[in-house]
Amino acid sequence: MKRYVFQYKKFRYETWQLVPGREYDTLEEAKAAFETLPVKEGYRIAEAYVQVRYKAVAV
Repeated sequence: MKRYVFQYKKFRYETWQLVPGREYDTLEEAKAAFETLPVKEGYRIAEAYVQVRYKAVAV
């Protein structure tokens, strides 16, 4: 699984969507690829992470 991805949204009220094919192992790779975008508005670099949640199963 790649650690850094590009996300995009067209309007402020939309949620961020994953940009297919824009996944990178390091932040440096992601930043270098971001600089090659002709238009940067609406794009961001996001870091993938694991979120731990707990659900009660017994009292």
